[in-house]
Amino acid sequence: MQTIYKYLECRSFKYAQILLKKMSLLKFYPIDVTYKIIDDKPVVMLFGKALGGHRVCVVDEDFEPYLYVIPRNKEVADKISKIQVDDKGTPVQVVRVENVNKKYLGKVVNVLKVFTKLPKHLLIIRDVIKDWDIIELITEYDIVFVRRYLIDKNIIPFTLTDVECEKVDMGFKVSTFKIKEIKQDSDEIFETPKILAIDIETYNPNGKGIAPDVNPVLMISFYGEDFKKVITWKKFKTELDYVEFVDGEVDLIDKFKEIIEKYKPDVVCGYYSDGFDFPYIQTRAKKYKIKLDLGLDGSELKCFKRGRFETAKLVGIAHIDVFKFIKRILRVNLDTSMFGLNDVAYELLGEKKIDVELDNLAKIWDDEPEKLSKFCEYNLHDSYLTYKLLQKSIANIIELVKIVGLPPYDIIRMGFSQLVEWYLLRQAPSYGEIAPEQPHSDEIRRRRSLTFKGGFVFEPKPGLYKNIVVYDFRSLYPSIISSHNISPATLNSEGKGEQVPLKDEYYWFSNEEKAFIPTLIEDIVKRRMRIKEIMKEGNNALLEARSQSLKILANSFYGYLGFYAARWYSMECARSTTAYGRFYVNKVIEGAKEQGFNVLYADTDSCFMSLEGKTKQDAEKFADEINEGLPGVMELEYEGHYPAGIFVSAKAGTNGAKKKYALLTEKGDLKLRGFEAVRRNSSQIAKEVQGKVLNIVLKEDDKEKAMKYVRSVLEDLRKKRVDNSKMIIHTQLTKDTSDYYSIGPHVAVASRMKALGLEVGPGTIIHYIVTSGGGIIRDRSKLPEEVKQGNYDADYYINNQVVPAIEKIFEVLGYTREDIAEKEGQKKLGEF
Repeated sequence: MQTIYKYLECRSFKYAQILLKKMSLLKFYPIDVTYKIIDDKPVVMLFGKALGGHRVCVVDEDFEPYLYVIPRNKEVADKISKIQVDDKGTPVQVVRVENVNKKYLGKVVNVLKVFTKLPKHLLIIRDVIKDWDIIELITEYDIVFVRRYLIDKNIIPFTLTDVECEKVDMGFKVSTFKIKEIKQDSDEIFETPKILAIDIETYNPNGKGIAPDVNPVLMISFYGEDFKKVITWKKFKTELDYVEFVDGEVDLIDKFKEIIEKYKPDVVCGYYSDGFDFPYIQTRAKKYKIKLDLGLDGSELKCFKRGRFETAKLVGIAHIDVFKFIKRILRVNLDTSMFGLNDVAYELLGEKKIDVELDNLAKIWDDEPEKLSKFCEYNLHDSYLTYKLLQKSIANIIELVKIVGLPPYDIIRMGFSQLVEWYLLRQAPSYGEIAPEQPHSDEIRRRRSLTFKGGFVFEPKPGLYKNIVVYDFRSLYPSIISSHNISPATLNSEGKGEQVPLKDEYYWFSNEEKAFIPTLIEDIVKRRMRIKEIMKEGNNALLEARSQSLKILANSFYGYLGFYAARWYSMECARSTTAYGRFYVNKVIEGAKEQGFNVLYADTDSCFMSLEGKTKQDAEKFADEINEGLPGVMELEYEGHYPAGIFVSAKAGTNGAKKKYALLTEKGDLKLRGFEAVRRNSSQIAKEVQGKVLNIVLKEDDKEKAMKYVRSVLEDLRKKRVDNSKMIIHTQLTKDTSDYYSIGPHVAVASRMKALGLEVGPGTIIHYIVTSGGGIIRDRSKLPEEVKQGNYDADYYINNQVVPAIEKIFEVLGYTREDIAEKEGQKKLGEF
């Protein structure tokens, strides 16, 4: 056997091919999974990378679809087994029924496992029996067939898998093997998949318009390890060795296919490739009747809507839309609130897009092709940035794949609650649990009408403070759920349990036996604790990714329990979790006051105090004393010491603003929360001035210098010395322009964009500058490219952008709004 392993691990592609023809043992990393109906039978197909380095497919013909039924009497099994119905001329029947013992919400129940011939038959059988009085529950009929396979076979994508198999010919593009036995004993991960990033540029006579039915693709770029290429069909002189010319758009699309097939990527990625690149290419290919048969089974690229969102699927190759993963999952770790390629690349890579006037591409393509080299550089650089972003985040994706157990294609398109649900579904069989039924429309409507109180907030007193210490409850809500055994299975259950600290409602959770959900959460929290301990010995990118993935999952459980579409939904559990959260934060505040700390602010899971005569050692000791009285895995962490910090008042009144503060770290960095510097709809000049003021105030403690700086900027604005680029305001459309009752500047600009033929809708970021002149603001708001340098409304930017960004800071320092806007040398009324 060791000899076989040695042969299979050889890196010679040709030699590995020869061996696999003879050997019946295959070791490979599954990357993608799908199924087809072949000879009236569902056949699961797992595509992946063998240890020899070549791509393979293994097929399993012996997995059957099934659902679960909880019966009310013994006759149900016999009645179900005799079901025969007609589905558009095709007979549908139950293959067999098995009696099994399972747990449902923690209680042991006798369950019927009902098998059908095809996956689609599950819904048909469910519809036949759903109204039977002799049935209590029907569930798990809606679990996607291939996901059911991965769960039941305990196969985790991107993890080394052993297959006893025999070679078969199914006409695929890769070697194909029929499974005799499949198992996953190893935890070895496929850490370095072969990645190919793509990006397209299209003809755009109306500027940024998107019209795939009319406008051609002009160039396509590719970036991979030791590979870079731009294909275009307008010939021009260039010194760029990576540019390749073809004779037209048809040849461009053919070349696109050829490069993907020759490069043989495990992963294809783009930035918003679900919504733009792949659908655009597909539309152009259909125009020319080109078959985009890029799937490893010979199937075509599939672009379709999944709920409200577009997606693109390649069978056998993992398509990762980097934009989707960053916006859905990684956003919690980013400072930027804008998720364009330029913003994200700058924060994560320290690199930016190449600066070109993309709106001029069509004109240059038609009239000045000698200038196209710059656009080719731009095109390739976008692919390069996308490639680098995926390289940076691939460890996070793979860790989530490992934890949740689904392929990367699915993982990156899921929200937090979906990740939790599929993690629960993956773990349920190990605990003998079956899942509750997914809620239907009436139940969802009922749940959506319910609300509950969130975390506790101790409002800050506006001021500039020195020597601030911050405490955080580590994974507050997950640790509460675990420590208090909060679960639908233990809610008001038999056995001992303490009353939840709620005034108006009476709940308790049995603590006699650890329930399914709290057990899983405790495992996640403890695993992350162990990883954090290991990481203290030295930085490790893989461990950091694992820690972040576990944190994301753990922190999503509380939201999941109160999520209207959740299978394990429980409003009582969600309410109880936040109630305990408020209880423990108040406990910290009371203890801090007793020991003489000045509590400045508290919010949900954090508490801010000023030392005022106490030491950092006193602060650390306080955390230790609190932890002695906390149950289970709950822990208050001493997050750190900050030499200075500022809390400001709310927009209206003198009360402190929630979630709005700036802290100076011991390393001299600023930690901002809620200020315009981390908000999208502020101009660059407002963000810049605010950041500079905070730096001067917190680092130098010099309020006069801060004021002098602000007045100099305001003077530059009045004299039009500030560049237009700093005047651009970015605002996102939240609905269609026709649905707005009040027409703000961004809506007016969006309407004009539509009139120009540009594609604009909910989610679009509108960029505009408010220009000088008469009339209302919305009529003077223009696209940045429409505004000449200096033609901005200085008074608008002073009064509506810069001053609002800093006036609350100066208010703490004893200045008024009038003090800020005062011109250099201008006398106040009292000085005359």
